Amino acid sequence: MKTVFIYGDQGQYANYRDAIESAGGQILLSRNLCRTSDCDALLLPGGGDILGPLDESERYLLQLFITTSRPVLGICRGMQALNVYFDGTLHRRIPGHQSPEGDLIHPTCATGLLGSLLGCAITVNSCHHQAVDHLGHNLVVLQRSEDNVVEGLCHATRPIIGVQWHPERQSYALRREDAVDAAPLFEYFLSL
Repeated sequence: MKTVFIYGDQGQYANYRDAIESAGGQILLSRNLCRTSDCDALLLPGGGDILGPLDESERYLLQLFITTSRPVLGICRGMQALNVYFDGTLHRRIPGHQSPEGDLIHPTCATGLLGSLLGCAITVNSCHHQAVDHLGHNLVVLQRSEDNVVEGLCHATRPIIGVQWHPERQSYALRREDAVDAAPLFEYFLSL
């Protein structure tokens, strides 16, 4: 069973834990970066804005996993952090991808790995106002929304995947009828 590291405190990120456990993995949730040596992969969750460079601890955390070729999955803010780590930039505010009532559901076009896992024309949730602007070095776009916002990406040579949407809120116990089943993404991540 693979262990996935999430930087955080006990009690946080229940939906991420449930999705990883449903896919056959386990979560190690900690703020102690020394614990990363016990983990096979890194999940960067959503939440909060990125207003400049990544802080030292986040850059160091990413470096620990990337330099040892351990898989990384970035979700929403996590995908944005991957883009910034690889010297990309972000749009600070985009319209139409966030609602005070909760997730929006919208169609996207996926190619490559995400197209293979989930299909080419997939509907996903959306709850963000920041998004990829200039793509980071060696990152490849795998998915876009109808208004051309990057919804998914991967690294050209490393086991790194990012999605702008929240697969943990549309898979397993939280599977939605109005969006693609995202379980294959978690299962693929744990297979790396």
